[in-house]
Amino acid sequence: MAKFLKIPLTGVANTPEILVDMDRIMAVRPGEDGNPATNPTTETTILFGSGNAGFNTLQITHTPALVGGPSVLESFNAAIAANPGGVVSTLGSPVATAQVPAAQSGAQGRTVVTTPATYVTYTDFLFA
Repeated sequence: MAKFLKIPLTGVANTPEILVDMDRIMAVRPGEDGNPATNPTTETTILFGSGNAGFNTLQITHTPALVGGPSVLESFNAAIAANPGGVVSTLGSPVATAQVPAAQSGAQGRTVVTTPATYVTYTDFLFA
């Protein structure tokens, strides 16, 4: 049974998501397709196995993840490894900006958050 990785997209006209056949994925790496050292925090490339007709790579453009937190590459790998087969595994979004709590006054109880966390968004894709 086919297994797919669903990648949610933000701001891409008429394309809210793309589905990738996980049986064809050979590897995922940070950076641009032609040069992995270029834009490793805002580009991620999926490499497909050879021998199949179609595209060899899929380059995803995204906002950067929070430094020191889970990376976009780790999110891709977790989504691929989590799929038990026959279902769609959705790519998660790591934290881009951590939440900011109010200064602590020493009081007991709930913590007031002054700025909520933001998460990585996937903003473009390019098959090659």
